[in-house]
Amino acid sequence: MDTGLAFACTTDRLGCPVYVVRVRANVAHNRSILAIKRFLCWQLETSQLLAADSDGRVTILFDLSDVTRENIDLGLVRMLITLLSNYFPETLGIMILYVNSWFFWGLWTVIAPFIDPVVKSKIVMVRATREITPYIDLDRLPLELGGQKPFSYSYIQPTTEENACMADTAARQAAEREYVSAIADYECATRQWLAQQAGTDDFSSAPTRCAARDKLRQAVVELDPFVRSRTLHHRLDQLRPDYTVAL
Repeated sequence: MDTGLAFACTTDRLGCPVYVVRVRANVAHNRSILAIKRFLCWQLETSQLLAADSDGRVTILFDLSDVTRENIDLGLVRMLITLLSNYFPETLGIMILYVNSWFFWGLWTVIAPFIDPVVKSKIVMVRATREITPYIDLDRLPLELGGQKPFSYSYIQPTTEENACMADTAARQAAEREYVSAIADYECATRQWLAQQAGTDDFSSAPTRCAARDKLRQAVVELDPFVRSRTLHHRLDQLRPDYTVAL
């Protein structure tokens, strides 16, 4: 993670978080398959924290500029395809391949037949910055990709204090009780809403269900620090305490 191989830094035109993958930062012989799997799973799982406003979808932008043979990791490619196809099938919005290297085109003919058709349909090939702008506005695109957004990635190490609240058993149990109660309220409001919709145009229960939904979301936000370690997104202030996103 400290190499800046992959990171979230902006949003696309649909509001999906954009993860930039600097392929040139990857040195294949320095990584094990297990490390690759853990890294990709962490990135895909934590991407959901940033994708609440885009129905869980993210955009992945592969920066393939200046790549060499040692940067190409077929194990990483196969693992990413497997994860997106089998474990995170609805996570990928689009995948943009920013290619200005002749070396990649030969490799693409080898990789393409093994890509799931659904994933393949979401892949877009671009050769210049102007071809990215239909998907990501120029003022949202990082400078290093020819855009106008200043962004410099840095990995902030975790501290021993950032997860201190996880040791507060009493506070965690109180948050868990609120969470369970909020789930029950939401389920009850949903049952009432569904019963009311049966064969009628009566939407009077909708506000009650929306209020229960908001209460459940707040309960999740308050419980999260007790059950999930803080992530890089928290340290970079991309994910604020109220779980609003700032990319």
